Amino acid sequence: MNTIFSFIIQVFLTITLTSLIARYIRPYLSKVLIDLCGTEERAQFWTVFSNVLLIGLPGILALNYKPEATTLEGMFFEIAGRISGMLASFLFALVCIGIVVLIFALFVPRPVKAEAK
Repeated sequence: MNTIFSFIIQVFLTITLTSLIARYIRPYLSKVLIDLCGTEERAQFWTVFSNVLLIGLPGILALNYKPEATTLEGMFFEIAGRISGMLASFLFALVCIGIVVLIFALFVPRPVKAEAK
């Protein structure tokens, strides 16, 4: 297995995994953002921004991968370690988004919805 193929596998797995996870959390994040932002257009912007951050940060870090292993077994564990690091960067980005949403939810007043009669 050559190093270019190892690089391509690692980048492909990183982008695929982060895209799938971002797609999974998108509806939940969108609902929270609609509530916080007040309009669906504003919430859509922040949802897209969050998705770019969640996929882009691990993607950029994945492109910095330089395979060093020479055996198939070594490359497997090297790729697994890099994927673990990319998922950690995904979680870091997710936590940062969560902190921003939390601060926004705590300190920005929202209009009180009228009770339905």
